[in-house]
Amino acid sequence: SQRLATYEALLELRDSGFVKSVGVCNYGLQPLQEIEQAGLDLPSINQLELSPFHTHASVLDWCNKRTIAIGCGAWSKLSSATGPQEEWSKLGDIAKAKGMTKAQVLVR
Repeated sequence: SQRLATYEALLELRDSGFVKSVGVCNYGLQPLQEIEQAGLDLPSINQLELSPFHTHASVLDWCNKRTIAIGCGAWSKLSSATGPQEEWSKLGDIAKAKGMTKAQVLVR
């Protein structure tokens, strides 16, 4: 695949000393397993969006078992965070019961 060819090129750059390590961003199980099945070195890190609404539990488990670090990026303000209606409603109920904002509950 194009993705695998690109990843192999990155490994060549690492092996040539041009980069220190190779990581990926937003890789789910399929592309990670594709790398493993090709017999290539696994990435050193997989940067993912992690939030109460995007837990990526299966990807985290897979990466942890293979000592792939997880990087977490925040891409929006908590004050404007939105999620699936049912979960966001539950979060609002918790915030109200605690006398907090939804953002404060997310941080805790």
